[in-house]
Amino acid sequence: MLNFDYTTSPLSPLLKMVIAAAFLGGVYLYYKASKEYEGALNHNVLIILLWACFFGFMAAFVRYFDHGLMFGFTKEYSLKWFQSIFFVVQGSLFVYAGYKLFKSSQVTKVTPSTSVTSTPATNTKIKRSKK
Repeated sequence: MLNFDYTTSPLSPLLKMVIAAAFLGGVYLYYKASKEYEGALNHNVLIILLWACFFGFMAAFVRYFDHGLMFGFTKEYSLKWFQSIFFVVQGSLFVYAGYKLFKSSQVTKVTPSTSVTSTPATNTKIKRSKK
């Protein structure tokens, strides 16, 4: 039978590794996407999201080591402070990327005297990978 006590359960470290692996997979995918869409308008958003995933990975990686007592940290000055800082940076980057994406998607309003709309995003250059 599985033991669901947080401190002794084998699920706890396993789930921490799965979370870190998921963020690492996100870093890889955003890196590949940023190379594929190099020069496109939203390339900067992909780079911001890549860094957000990186800080998520760092937070999950630090979470695996709990307080970090084996590295000389104490419960008052533990690795959990770094985990919190990494999550704050990650959340801030996600908000900033959302703001940049929202700002780039806005279109000019059409008034009755004009018949043409203009969009700020017309650069759709896509760098295709060689296969």
